[in-house]
Amino acid sequence: MSITFGVMPHVCTGGVTAAVEAYSPAGGLAHGSLDATAYVCPAHVTTAREMWETQGLTPFTAQTARSTTRCGAITDFRQTTDTPA
Repeated sequence: MSITFGVMPHVCTGGVTAAVEAYSPAGGLAHGSLDATAYVCPAHVTTAREMWETQGLTPFTAQTARSTTRCGAITDFRQTTDTPA
């Protein structure tokens, strides 16, 4: 398993309050495999959800404790060959 850290294309200084997880189907479930997570402020939850949907993934939004993580930070667990360019 590879882990890639990246950022969404927007610039935001908002505090992170949500983790928008991205799942691919596995085992007959839409939320079968956690593939990536975007950490966002309230203003960018919809942006993150749409980003994952565009990539064919099912988004799930979870609240997070405030942190020093930058809005738009991404942790991607997909293999490098599976990550869209």
